[in-house]
Amino acid sequence: MDIENIWQQDNERDDMLNKMLMADDIEKFKSKLPLKRLKRNLLIGIFWGVVITLLYISMFFFIDLWQVHIAFCMLIIFDTWIIIDSLRLYKSTNENITPSNSLKEELQKNYTGFQKWGKLQQKVALFVYPVGAAGGFILGGFWGSGKSVEDFLYNPRMLTFLGITVAILVPVCYFAAKWMFNYIYGKHLKKLKMFIDQLN
Repeated sequence: MDIENIWQQDNERDDMLNKMLMADDIEKFKSKLPLKRLKRNLLIGIFWGVVITLLYISMFFFIDLWQVHIAFCMLIIFDTWIIIDSLRLYKSTNENITPSNSLKEELQKNYTGFQKWGKLQQKVALFVYPVGAAGGFILGGFWGSGKSVEDFLYNPRMLTFLGITVAILVPVCYFAAKWMFNYIYGKHLKKLKMFIDQLN
């Protein structure tokens, strides 16, 4: 193969690369990316996080049990942390991919960000679920028995039921949260991973 043919093939490859990086092509590619869906779902999650946190705060005015207040405080702190962390992820998720940026790096950064965000929440939640489950049990027992919390909880049988309730609800809540994450974000993250693999 002579030098002229090699030169021509290199020019053709350069032309193809330039066409791929044209604004229109980038826009078409962006429209197929699941980043907008991920950001939209994240924003919906933030909204519901705020609503649920406000409901927890409002319960302080209707329930006068310090044991339940402790549980609500833990849940409010946890929810507030999730909301702040979700806002941070929302701001750092860049859906405006431009030719000047490394496409693969941008997509990988967003993918890794969502994966870390979800896993961290699930791990931290394991410390919060027992408190929430215990608070719910105490509140339900107080309303159901009509006794004071002390009288209700000093019964060894009730303490056993409390332990069983926490032991059952914690793994149920953990796997339910994991399923919910996969349901809301999983499909879009798989699509994002598929784009990253194609770029590889």
